[in-house]
Amino acid sequence: MSTKMFYLCFFAEKSKTLSSSTLWAHYSMLKTMLNVKRNIDVSKFYKLSAFLKRKSEGYKPKNPKVLTLDQIDKFLLEVPDKDFLMIKVALIFGVAGACRGKELHQLTISDVTDMDHALLVNVRNTKNNVDRNFIINNSNKNGIDLIEVCRKYMALRKPETTHSKFFVRYEKSQCTVQAIGKNTFGKIPQKVAEYLNLPNSTLYTGHCFRRTSASLLADSGASIDVWKRHGGWKSASVAEGYIENSINTKKIVADSIFGLGVGNSTESASAHQVSGSAVSASSASSTSSKNNILQNTIDGANRLLNIVNCSNVNIHVNINTNNKDL
Repeated sequence: MSTKMFYLCFFAEKSKTLSSSTLWAHYSMLKTMLNVKRNIDVSKFYKLSAFLKRKSEGYKPKNPKVLTLDQIDKFLLEVPDKDFLMIKVALIFGVAGACRGKELHQLTISDVTDMDHALLVNVRNTKNNVDRNFIINNSNKNGIDLIEVCRKYMALRKPETTHSKFFVRYEKSQCTVQAIGKNTFGKIPQKVAEYLNLPNSTLYTGHCFRRTSASLLADSGASIDVWKRHGGWKSASVAEGYIENSINTKKIVADSIFGLGVGNSTESASAHQVSGSAVSASSASSTSSKNNILQNTIDGANRLLNIVNCSNVNIHVNINTNNKDL
């Protein structure tokens, strides 16, 4: 049996018990190891890749569920700090900075800077090697003092703590010296969902905070560039996926299609951005700017003529009102 046929039979047998995503993960690991150890390029096994693609047809991955802004506010307002202060801070950090569970685990005390009016948080050693930072301020409209919640937790840190991890275990209104493990962060969104009595709480995984942050940013109408900087994505394809699932974006597009959002310049601009009409919007803005310049020029010339006429001086002013000349 040839090598190609062997691996094709191997994956055919594995496909009976493993999902499509797991098959592709095994394929990726196998491709890397065979290329390094035996100089075999599995990517040239075209029948194998075609088989895996057929198995992927109709497969829909289970994405982590996300929290709404109302659910976040309810948790921060109703849950007592006595038992859930650390979870509150992890929720604030995770949503404000689109943080993965691993990034929260790696956060150190030197990465958080108190600037009086806000907290500056630096996220380093990320999955895609793109360091980023974000701000936590009191921009919430429901009277929740996000900064004070974080400061309260930071003030409880024991002086005898020997490590530099930011998140330490919190029990009975006191912090211990023990750092929180990365697996604990993966369970925090589920604990939030359980307190809020949300259905299918197990689907709120460790990636929930990052997806929640991206979804809230999508609903706000932010541009692709803002998304990429916020989440540290190198490609726009991931961010575009969140735009496609944004309810507010879909409403703006629907209003634009049926002519309901014509009078609202903000919604119209957002609709242009989503539908790919940025060039048209830029052209309209340029035309408006030219018209403003032309009107200002005419007004200035008229004022000058009035002054000259008062001085009994004859001056002829020619104004070219053609927009192209501007």
